[in-house]
Amino acid sequence: MTAVDADTARAPRAAAQVGAVPVRTFTPSDLRFTFDETVEGFRHQYDRDFQLFVVWHKAREHDDAILDIIREHFDVLGEFEITWSDERIIRNFERLYGDPLWGVSTKHEDVGTGTFLLVIAEDPAPIYRYRRNVSGFVELTNVHAASAKKAARALAGGYTVHSSNNIREFFRDAALLIGTERLEEVLHPETPRDDVVREEIRSDLVGDDGWASLDELWAVLKLACEYVVLRNFEDIPGIIATDPEIDVLAREQRDFAAVVGARPRHGEVAGAAFATSVDGREVIFDIRWVGDGYMDALWQNDLLKRRAWLDEKVAIPRIDDHFFSLLYHAKLQKADVKPAYVPRLQGLARELDLPDDLVAHVTDDDAALRLLDGFLSGHGYSVPRAVDRAVYRNDALIDRLTRTTIQPTPYAAAKRELYVSTRFSRTGERAANSRILRGGYHLLRRIRNLLRPKRS
Repeated sequence: MTAVDADTARAPRAAAQVGAVPVRTFTPSDLRFTFDETVEGFRHQYDRDFQLFVVWHKAREHDDAILDIIREHFDVLGEFEITWSDERIIRNFERLYGDPLWGVSTKHEDVGTGTFLLVIAEDPAPIYRYRRNVSGFVELTNVHAASAKKAARALAGGYTVHSSNNIREFFRDAALLIGTERLEEVLHPETPRDDVVREEIRSDLVGDDGWASLDELWAVLKLACEYVVLRNFEDIPGIIATDPEIDVLAREQRDFAAVVGARPRHGEVAGAAFATSVDGREVIFDIRWVGDGYMDALWQNDLLKRRAWLDEKVAIPRIDDHFFSLLYHAKLQKADVKPAYVPRLQGLARELDLPDDLVAHVTDDDAALRLLDGFLSGHGYSVPRAVDRAVYRNDALIDRLTRTTIQPTPYAAAKRELYVSTRFSRTGERAANSRILRGGYHLLRRIRNLLRPKRS
């Protein structure tokens, strides 16, 4: 038995089938796994599988042995000697591991600050099974990568060797470590080659000192994050000059901010606004995430799955999601509709072939309510309450929705919970029959009626 875990020995190197979708088209929103009985595990739809390994500085004396471990199940495509600048090391670790950018990471103390080795490798027979990651969560993991990392760490000690757990994590980390153009050259060379790409890189993570352009940023995001730009993307990149704020929905707020290299604006711990730099200008990303109550979590998840692409660069909502999410925002999350939204909504309504009377009055209360009530209830979406209390809530209009479930106020929810928990209890029964409580209730009603203004 080799240094690699025994559970990978059940399948020979060429046993697992690969998918038919070209890996060159990879985006995290599209990744799907199916169970393959022949290997007692899962496989994705892409025709190739890549993983990366990082031998941090404190483990460099074991380079040769670790490379031997990796080669047992992988074909090595690239080896990169990477050196980060001393003043940016903490920030680089925080971005790579998806931590908030507060400059408090101590990862460098555990793994070293000197030059490290990045190995990019291809698994010709990938097998995915459920494994627990370092954070304790169970996820579908390339078992060859997991066992190679385990063996390498046993050799080098501690967490001085890092690896991707799956193809999604590979593309995220690789795009940040060496950039999308260099990654393309390694994975898809213009002419076939048999040798390993070797290069020395003295550079921090991509986008560390700001982004040269939005195109550079979009290229990394396409590989690294599940996201959509919610609205106003028609004017990108021109809008940056006049209104440098981009509203996005991401799978995870913290990870999106880490990839973009954005800090909470003005140092705020809570909120959605994160600031980064593009072409020397400050750009604000308003980052909403699945489960934050900005919209129904099921709708947020569907938005990410159904996303489309603008110019093959920017992830945007599908046209129906674009229309209804913009109408939802304009009517239920604003006191008044922005004038610029009216022609935009009418244009989208025409593209969706909606009735002319609704198109003409799309932002009027009655028409908007008919549209939103039908769409939301038809898909099983509710109207939740946003975690971010800065999000305006047009309760007067929301209360007029008749078919859509509305999340109750915290007070109403607490009152309902108290009612349910005491309804069939002995204590609740005694309280309900208490003369003192009933007398107090009627006294309060009389006082309220006396204080109520009289109608003229």
